Amino acid sequence: MNRAAEITFDHVTKRYAGRDAAALDDLSLEIPAGSFCILVGPSGGGKTTALKMVNRLIPFDAGDIRIDGRSVRDIPVVELRREIGYVIQQVG
Repeated sequence: MNRAAEITFDHVTKRYAGRDAAALDDLSLEIPAGSFCILVGPSGGGKTTALKMVNRLIPFDAGDIRIDGRSVRDIPVVELRREIGYVIQQVG
């Protein structure tokens, strides 16, 4: 049975090799269980990076991302990805 879960970004930073600026720099955000969250911003603003870090498609460098208080780093990746659904803007 699927259920809603709280997602928390706690001072999350992501830097890509060869780039001066961080893709995400000290992002803190709490998304309450059962709510909708829309990330809006310019191309290259970190929206896709933030989304892909939740299910560990991209590793983050600092901070933590938690689902219902549990770090995504502590959840086996297969279990984590089977419990997450999301919609992307464009399909490549």
